[in-house]
Amino acid sequence: MVLGVSMSKWTRTRRDPGRSYADEEKRDRKRRMLARLQEFVEAGIEAEPEFVKAAKEADPEISKQKLKELITLFRAAVYERQQRDRRSH
Repeated sequence: MVLGVSMSKWTRTRRDPGRSYADEEKRDRKRRMLARLQEFVEAGIEAEPEFVKAAKEADPEISKQKLKELITLFRAAVYERQQRDRRSH
């Protein structure tokens, strides 16, 4: 599939009904964002506004729902790191 060109569901299923036409670019973008989330947490960055800004820069077309999911993951990762730090002291 050519980037920037989307196909209707009908076209995708007509071409090859058993094949998944997942957008590789979106999948890679998600992987990079999750890796970046981990980098933020491991670096000790716990400021949510910084994370939100980085998420929007990494994916300018991010939906509010996806951003909300990432923020939830970020908060959980920060909480987990804080708990791990408390146990080690």
